[in-house]
Amino acid sequence: MLLLATLILLLIPLLFNKLTVLTVSVNNNLERAFFIQNEGSFSIRWIHSVEKEEWEEMFVVEDEEIVLDSTRFKTFGAGVPNDAGDDTFIKDGWVYMTGINQTIGKQLVTRTGKTTEHRFIKGDEVFKLEPSQPYRIAVENINLWHAIEYFIATRMR
Repeated sequence: MLLLATLILLLIPLLFNKLTVLTVSVNNNLERAFFIQNEGSFSIRWIHSVEKEEWEEMFVVEDEEIVLDSTRFKTFGAGVPNDAGDDTFIKDGWVYMTGINQTIGKQLVTRTGKTTEHRFIKGDEVFKLEPSQPYRIAVENINLWHAIEYFIATRMR
C-alpha cells in the first residue's frame, strides 16, 4: 500500500505540472517539440523565390505567444517595408531590421515553396522543412506527461 501511495505521489507532477513547448507540425503531424524556458527564440530561414537570396525571420516567445522580433535579408527591393522595426542597418552583407515586435499569436502558419529550402532553426538545431507543405508552429502549455510523449515521438523517428 505504501508503494502504491508513493507511486501516486510521484505521478501527480506528471499530470499537473505545466510546461510551455514550441511544436512544429506538418499536415497535423507533429515533427518537432522544444521546451521553452522563460522566453524562447527561433527563426525561419529560406531562399526568396524571386530574389534567390537568403531571408531569415527571428521570433521570440513572450507570454506564450509568438512575436516577430527581427528579420534579415541580402537584398532590399520592391515589396520590402522600409520602416519596419526600430532600426535598419547593414552588417556582414545582410540588411537587418530589428525591434519589429509584431505579435503573431499562439501559432504561426507558413507554407514552404518548391525551391525555397525553408529551415526551422532553434538554437544549434536546424530542421529542414519539406517543400510545398503547410507547417504550423505553435506554443502549447501541456503537462509533463504529454511533453515526454511529444519528445519521444519526435526524437525516436
